[in-house]
Amino acid sequence: MLCFSLWTVSSFCPPQSSESSLKKKWKKKVKGDHAWLRPSRKCKRKLKAKTEGLSAVNDFHLQISVSGSVESTDTDMVQELPLCSCRMEMPKSREILTLADRKCMATESIDSQLSRCQSAVLKHEMMRPSNSVQLLVLCEDHRTGMVKHQCCPGCGFFCRAGVFMECQPEVNISHRFHRACASVLKGQSFCPHCGEEVSKTKEVTIAKADTTSTVPLTHGSCVPTTSEGKADTTTGGTLPKPPRSHDTSVLPLGSRTGPVEAGSGTGPPPGSIKETLESVLLALDAEKPKKLRFHPKQLYISAKQGELQKVLLMLVDGIDPNFNMESQNKRTPLHVAAEAGHQEVCHMLVQAGANLDMCDEDQRTPLMEACENNHLDTVRYLLRAGAIVSHKDVEGSTCLHLAAKTGHFGIVQHLLSTGLVDINCQDDGGWTAMIWATEYKHVDQVKLLLSKGADINIRDKEENICLHWAAFSGCVEIAEILLGAKCDLNTVNIHGDSPMHIASRESRLDCVNLFLSRGADISLKNKEGETPMECCSQNSKVWTALQASKKQREANSNQTGPVEKLLNRDIARGYEKVPIPCVNAVDSEPCPDNYKYVPESCVTSPMNIDKNITHLQYCVCKDDCSSASCMCGQLSLRCWYDKESRLLPEFCNEEPPLIFECNHACSCWRTCKNRVVQNGLRIRLQLFRTQMMGWGVKTLQDIPQGTFVCEYVGEIISDTEADVRENDSYLFSLDSKVGDMYCVDARFYGNISRFINHHCEPNLFPCRVFTSHQDLRFPHIAFFACKNISAGDELGFDYGDHFWDVKGKLFRCQCGSSKCKHSATAIAQRQADSTPGDQQPSALPDTSSSTPSSPS
Repeated sequence: MLCFSLWTVSSFCPPQSSESSLKKKWKKKVKGDHAWLRPSRKCKRKLKAKTEGLSAVNDFHLQISVSGSVESTDTDMVQELPLCSCRMEMPKSREILTLADRKCMATESIDSQLSRCQSAVLKHEMMRPSNSVQLLVLCEDHRTGMVKHQCCPGCGFFCRAGVFMECQPEVNISHRFHRACASVLKGQSFCPHCGEEVSKTKEVTIAKADTTSTVPLTHGSCVPTTSEGKADTTTGGTLPKPPRSHDTSVLPLGSRTGPVEAGSGTGPPPGSIKETLESVLLALDAEKPKKLRFHPKQLYISAKQGELQKVLLMLVDGIDPNFNMESQNKRTPLHVAAEAGHQEVCHMLVQAGANLDMCDEDQRTPLMEACENNHLDTVRYLLRAGAIVSHKDVEGSTCLHLAAKTGHFGIVQHLLSTGLVDINCQDDGGWTAMIWATEYKHVDQVKLLLSKGADINIRDKEENICLHWAAFSGCVEIAEILLGAKCDLNTVNIHGDSPMHIASRESRLDCVNLFLSRGADISLKNKEGETPMECCSQNSKVWTALQASKKQREANSNQTGPVEKLLNRDIARGYEKVPIPCVNAVDSEPCPDNYKYVPESCVTSPMNIDKNITHLQYCVCKDDCSSASCMCGQLSLRCWYDKESRLLPEFCNEEPPLIFECNHACSCWRTCKNRVVQNGLRIRLQLFRTQMMGWGVKTLQDIPQGTFVCEYVGEIISDTEADVRENDSYLFSLDSKVGDMYCVDARFYGNISRFINHHCEPNLFPCRVFTSHQDLRFPHIAFFACKNISAGDELGFDYGDHFWDVKGKLFRCQCGSSKCKHSATAIAQRQADSTPGDQQPSALPDTSSSTPSSPS
């Protein structure tokens, strides 16, 4: 038998070949017709093989093992046989690579049908099975097949499926070729790879889309008969599935989510899946895996088709469960099994070590595929196995986004029930699950998300809210739901378009009529100077409805009071997570601009705040910091936040303790429950003109008791500096009781909190909170709701008696509360109670609001 091994040479030929004969063979080869080369195109590339390359060939010796009884003529005959060059490489050719368009040039033979590979080429060196075949650039899959002698030296086609001849010179080596392509010499046929006589080879049948010989099935096997059909790995066609029942959950061994309650899937897989696994194990005992030959590509295909027996056999054979298909977006077998909903296949892959969170080229995980394709049982299994639910793909979409977009109510409901997803998470476009459900008109999902606390006023990258998207899609039912949840009807996006503008432009008559019935402003102009009427076609049904409404409003204009004007769509200029509009329906006062809006407190002189990370006390929690062992919670006496990020009912509002939130030195996740104030403003607020107190702040949404509303932000200054400042109306003492005294002045720098008025029956109370540092001299002043606040209510907190001791000589409180302590009436009453009737001083006149306008 002839044995040889050579990996990289310029070309292969018998030792006696000269350089001239090599050149002749090269020129003859490039003139041959091939599917990848145009017949009229001639290769002009000169041979680069030099003397060094030839010496490497001349040093190569064929070692022939012939018994003493074999005649010398037989030895000569074997030496004259052309042998394969499957393991040889030629230097890369720019011309051939260009003609191939950097795609694999392999041609596969599948049941006498030829198909071309279109995979990308990573390595540009050329290969071929023999000198009679055109040099080829190949993908990694076919390069591996070439080295394993799976390419026929006679025709150059890869023997992938069908009936072939197979020679096995050694136990772990096999050569494939077509019977008609066998080498013939002196009337005898030989293997074109190694020269073995054909009589010593055998005929094998390779299954379609499979690199193994046909596997006989044992009695009771559950592999579908369609597994012998050709697998389609490029389309989402309907694939056969094994029998399934509703109660088919499989619990992974060694689940990362810890123990599961009884009845939730522990122990052997129930029902038909258990029977399937048992039959597969019996078949595995009957088979001899060492006799089978598998390619990783087949694991991908079998996982996609739900062929549990084949998957198990290949995993036992040592195929990598994390093998990714280059030609299929680098997806793994777990991706396609989850996509098709093959829960039992997913279980086998996970047990074999498949990475639950492996990403393809689009950063999609198997869990995301199961969610998008509505396979609830598979989603439940993967979550119990420990799959990450918050992962984002290249577009920033999470599992919740994908399920909401496709309208899979059960998936959305289950994801929300886990408590592991952020219902208001935004993708790269700024869209939430609520926005996706709104755009695609999934009414039930909108109701579900709304009931679970989804924020309907979160803005996308172009500052659209859900109502804009409801108007765009024309779903009047969703629009009515959103308006019922107190969505702002006249809010505008970055282009100045209100929902009415969009509904008019898209000719959504039902939405237009709904918005008109709710009092939408039809005179509002966008940045192009267009009103809603100017956004639609003249004389259309929408235009007619708007025109009729305009005339009716003009007729009633004499009976109405001042119209609310939008002065600024966001006084924060995008620095807050939610916009803060400014409106005025009282007078002609413009939006305040005598200060600089800043989202967090600043300094104008050195304060020496201790932000050294080594000075921080921190926790080492691995959970959500809800346990009593959390160090940050212990510093605060306990963790005062519940799972809804609200203060616990037992929190003392009158004498609030210091709150130490988790910081960047802690071991917990950024999403732990002990991080609230550091997440910033999340409540929709509005700056508006009051009747008696200048500017004020109202909420545009319901605020439950204990909710963080905003932080008092301004310029941090010392008490000494505060004493010399002329206007002290915006000072808030930090009252640290440690070292020097400091305060926050919102006169020149501040946020929305600088406009919050005093109220004798406040709905907010301040609390000192530490987040990124623990310097006790400089706490954050956070406002929390001390009671339930309804949308539309003005916000207020108690300025304190010391403020009124000083400012009470200049103006009186105008909060209007029946329990007001600082109004002119209340002060007069107190004076009457303490002074004889003939000596009562006259009350001071009410000259200003509790928050006077700043000096010019």
